[in-house]
Amino acid sequence: MNRFLSLIILAGIFAQSSEAQIFRFPAPDTLSGNYFGTSVAIDGNRAVVGATGEDSCGPNSGAAFIYDIDETGAWILSERLLPRDCREQGFFGSAVSIDGDRVLVSSYRTFVRQSISNSVYVFEKRDSGWIQTARLESPDKDKSGPFASSISLDGDRILITSAGDAAGSTINGIGWIFEINRRNNWKVVAELEGGLSPRAGVLGTASALDGDRAVIAGSTYSRGEPGVLYIFDKDSTDATWYQTGAIRGIRDFFISVDVFEDLVIVGESRGGVDNSGRARIISKVDGNWATVATLEPSTPYSSGAFGTKVAIDKDIALVSGFSEQLKLDINVDQVVYVFVRSDGKWVQSREIDRGNTAFGSSIDLQNGMALIGQAADSKPGQVYLVPLNHP
Repeated sequence: MNRFLSLIILAGIFAQSSEAQIFRFPAPDTLSGNYFGTSVAIDGNRAVVGATGEDSCGPNSGAAFIYDIDETGAWILSERLLPRDCREQGFFGSAVSIDGDRVLVSSYRTFVRQSISNSVYVFEKRDSGWIQTARLESPDKDKSGPFASSISLDGDRILITSAGDAAGSTINGIGWIFEINRRNNWKVVAELEGGLSPRAGVLGTASALDGDRAVIAGSTYSRGEPGVLYIFDKDSTDATWYQTGAIRGIRDFFISVDVFEDLVIVGESRGGVDNSGRARIISKVDGNWATVATLEPSTPYSSGAFGTKVAIDKDIALVSGFSEQLKLDINVDQVVYVFVRSDGKWVQSREIDRGNTAFGSSIDLQNGMALIGQAADSKPGQVYLVPLNHP
């Protein structure tokens, strides 16, 4: 039997905190540098994990792995996903997104050779198993920068961005909204472009989609100059997407964002006092998008990278950052901070800690379940599932 299809029951690993029970996903192999956990996504009783360093069909060709809950309630590794055109240096699994029986996986490289373009693959679960149903490429042939800088799936809608011009800050990226038609073909229905110059932040570095709302970050790729966060909404009357907000002053090099209904979270790992980092919760105030809460760790550290990764769902937010330092300000331990909204205020409830600098390299959150990746080049990757015990 194929070892990737074997039913593997998750081993339960208990954290030192009595609050948290941490379950470790069984990795598909034990090879260092597989980057298992580079990307993670969860939806109900199913999760997907990207591993860009897997040598499935050549060095760094990559792979993605599906996990399901079986009839006994145990999480199992149920499928290994590869693109039909699997090739070396494809970095398949750079980003993943999931909604029910549909999974999105990107193959992304920062520098694109003309003969090998970045791609986004759609997989769907059928009676015969998971099959690739589409391969999406740049609609403008990479004129707006490397395609598939970020991806997000919500039902029959997909958001994919290009990265723009990171070196010269002269070309903005684009956010493309794809929707599936009656012939089961994915077609571009909208192009989302920033209203500001790319010097204010090159649109396309990160994005998130929730229903009729999309958020796209734009970085200046500079330590000293903050970037921008764009918010787009679909008009219910004419089905047109409009920019409804632009939040400037986002202090980060690689900006992380997420959205849940009327709540947007954006990480600022270079913000805060002594660049300790912070995350902003943004929502509408009197019809305008504005910061309604600023999240900071209970013990901030200089250059602590708090806000490197963020996620939000209902009344819970996750933010990754460092929690321990040596005397020479060398970060030695990265954790995921959990914030809960209570009586209208966001408060830190606890830290999820595995004692590893790569912990929190990817995070996702849904219905009180946190999925956290730990992808490193010197050790095999790991992925952890943490029930947060919050209604």
